[in-house]
Amino acid sequence: MTVKKKALGKGKSKAAHKKKKDMTKGERIFAFLKSKLLSIILAGIQFVVTIIFLSFLLYLNVLPVKYFLPLTLVLLLLAAYTFLTAQSKKFRTFGKLLSIVFTVLWSVGIYYVGYVNGMFGAVSGADTKTDIINIYVLKEDSAKSIEDARDYTFGILSNLDRENTDKTISAVNSKIGREITAKEYESWPEMIKALYNREIQAIILKSAFVNTIIETEGFETFADDTRVLYENKIVTQLNTNTNKDLTSNVFTIYISGIDVYGAINTTSRSDVNILAVVNPDTRQVLLVNTPRDYHVPLAMNGNPLDKLTHAGIYGIDMSMNTLGNLYGISADYYFRINFSGFTKVIDALGGVEVNSEYAFRTNDGRYSFKKGINNLNGEQALGFARERYALAGGDNQRGKNQMAVISAVISKMASSSLLNDFSGLMNSLEGSFETSMSSSQISSLVRMQLNEGGSWNVVSYAVAGGNSSSASTFSMPGTSIYVMEPDYSTVEKAKELIKKVYDGETISGADTQ
Repeated sequence: MTVKKKALGKGKSKAAHKKKKDMTKGERIFAFLKSKLLSIILAGIQFVVTIIFLSFLLYLNVLPVKYFLPLTLVLLLLAAYTFLTAQSKKFRTFGKLLSIVFTVLWSVGIYYVGYVNGMFGAVSGADTKTDIINIYVLKEDSAKSIEDARDYTFGILSNLDRENTDKTISAVNSKIGREITAKEYESWPEMIKALYNREIQAIILKSAFVNTIIETEGFETFADDTRVLYENKIVTQLNTNTNKDLTSNVFTIYISGIDVYGAINTTSRSDVNILAVVNPDTRQVLLVNTPRDYHVPLAMNGNPLDKLTHAGIYGIDMSMNTLGNLYGISADYYFRINFSGFTKVIDALGGVEVNSEYAFRTNDGRYSFKKGINNLNGEQALGFARERYALAGGDNQRGKNQMAVISAVISKMASSSLLNDFSGLMNSLEGSFETSMSSSQISSLVRMQLNEGGSWNVVSYAVAGGNSSSASTFSMPGTSIYVMEPDYSTVEKAKELIKKVYDGETISGADTQ
């Protein structure tokens, strides 16, 4: 009997082999699609993709443990289930479909988690500033390159930004193989006039000064009258990173709003200057606005008086330290926002609800806002935040409006609606936003918000200016320009509010009146 059974088995095997051999190519493909082997392969791919997806989530480190562990269990059970269906002819086809669907879903998840992690890395950990020092000649000048200007006399500023000027002179000397001839001037108006009068053939000047120059009477056409012959980019390491646990310690962020093209870390004037004092234990955020024209001592040798906005010309660290000195604190981190790009952030959030203290129409007539809650898209929010001429409070009220927009964005980002267009939000951050906070610190804040949920108590306070006057400033010596003299009673009030946040007290809107 045993011999007979073996013979029968061999015969059956030979018959099956012959049948398989006699199959057409299409029949073999169809048989493979129905086979147990394909089910095992698809389930194996699903398992590998599942592990990679979970590893990416773990590395991103934004999902609280109470969510991550159940998610891990569910995904692994799904992978185990598709393996089990491979053993059953009845459910094998269904299991294959599940494996394909789950593999696609987790692959998409890997892409987005990787994208978010890359974006966190791109916008966080900012620790450098870039100064662009240009050599300008008159537009009709015949020189085509810096080598053509080797015999020119170059105008330079004797005091302003002298270190970067000297670095640029060294770079030019090295490039042309000889020392250039330089003539010093006390102020840029004096130096530019000398260029216009052809007393000198070129000037060396930081590009961050240009916006200030073209807003000065008599120099409005500077950008049209000149061209850049040579550009020198100087990258400087900043010492602004602080390793705090942001989920348990009070921290202060300097929010700088700029409107420039090019790299976000390029030094430029700061038109928005807000300190955000954050207490994660009490979930309290205090926004303190300081007008851009505030006449304050710069945090440099001699503490010369200048407009606050001009501090940004010398780097974001100068703005941070100048405000820190004004309020008697140390700004831990900075967020730098390109407000033109900020419109994309608001649009990606689906718009924001902004509370306006007054009804007004922008000076250009494009937008109107009612008193109370306004539903604004990105462009409308930017118009709301920029306007000052149509407001009785001028720059003081503009600062309050800017804080209202930022407060609305914080509230929207703390809500579930953040997920409406998450990829769009990530795209909007690129090139328009950077922070000195590390990616791990950002992850910890996101994880805390997901874990605890709920809203934050965001209140705003704007310091005011007393007597406005015209004065000569450090950045514009010899030129009388508009400045806002600080009302130091409001500065003291801001200091009191900041101390309350640090002490764990809850601030209401009445406290900021």
